[in-house]
Amino acid sequence: MFRTILIGLVLVVAAFWAGATFNVGGSPVLLRLVNDDDSGTSFRNRNLGLTGYKLLDLFEKQVLTSESAEKNENVRVSKYYDEFVKFVTKGSAEQHDTICFPESSVISKLNRDVNPVFNVHSHNDYWRNLPMYEALCHGITSIEADVWLVNNSTELAVGHNKGFLDPIHRNLESLYTGPLLTMLNEVNCHQSEHNDQKYGLFYNSPETTVYLYIDFKSEDSAKTYDLLINRYLAPLIDMGYVTYLDIENQGVVWNPLTIILTGDYPTDLGVLDGEQNDGILHTNQRFVFIDAPLHRLEERHSTLSLVASASLSQLLRGCKDSEISMGLGLSSDQLQCIVPYIERAHSMSLKTRIWGVPSWPKQLNTRLLGQQAFDLHVDFLNVDDLYATAHLF
Repeated sequence: MFRTILIGLVLVVAAFWAGATFNVGGSPVLLRLVNDDDSGTSFRNRNLGLTGYKLLDLFEKQVLTSESAEKNENVRVSKYYDEFVKFVTKGSAEQHDTICFPESSVISKLNRDVNPVFNVHSHNDYWRNLPMYEALCHGITSIEADVWLVNNSTELAVGHNKGFLDPIHRNLESLYTGPLLTMLNEVNCHQSEHNDQKYGLFYNSPETTVYLYIDFKSEDSAKTYDLLINRYLAPLIDMGYVTYLDIENQGVVWNPLTIILTGDYPTDLGVLDGEQNDGILHTNQRFVFIDAPLHRLEERHSTLSLVASASLSQLLRGCKDSEISMGLGLSSDQLQCIVPYIERAHSMSLKTRIWGVPSWPKQLNTRLLGQQAFDLHVDFLNVDDLYATAHLF
């Protein structure tokens, strides 16, 4: 009788443990860490102990099957995105106005065990399941967002196609500048507002800047630029988080976030720096840099730009053969034809990026990525598969 009762108790405890945990490599991790009913008073123990791609993998495979993810709530960006953001921000220092504890920050949860990957650009980052967060989990230092003027030029919606925009939930503030401000405030909470040393978006490399490409899609580039600066970037600029050019001495002052304008951006300095040429905010500082055309660089780009980009087809246009071999990638002649463009950019202290590289077949794409990195010495590889590329180089 006693033996039967003992066995029953063991089974009950085992069932409770199985229902309250899930296994990660044989080690139980408490699901209570993502339980919406948690009071949030003990925020320091809310870290699963996993960061980077391991956190992404765990969350996608197991956390979304939890009771928390099955609750019938309004979906904003997506159920996956909403639940992930809820998890990484829950218990963070930003939610406790009187507490400065960077170890509980979103950045700590995203990439505490991740080293930055300096040569990868997250192509069409906003298309990912977790815009920006996925890139930061992989240590990616360059991301992009396509923006459109909407709602009578009062909002910048993020998306690839104008016909499928969601200005309410997918705008520049909700997906990028808002979370960026929150994350940077968390890791800089112990510093004064005017402290020159700002900590960035990587736990193991706080001095590393992240390049945020803003791809202008609307025809009115001047209005887009004005809205970008005065509404979306102003809070980040006010906190000293944005890299800028000192207009008077032409020197670059690096900060955690570096803004690159691409697409149909304004080229008139009267727009970029204001009619008085003292900066659009009258600070004698320019807080954006243009994406210079890699295939037709001019001397002025040495002060207007930090990065130069071109499509692979644009770079091959002046070569004897513009066709890419499906088996070999770029030929030696094609590589020699492209090298001068890269060398010219580097001589002007500009980083380089090549877009429009075939992504299929996979073997060809891998070959072309390797040729860019090792033969051409391209600074940023324009990629879709962040995990594979980050672990390839």
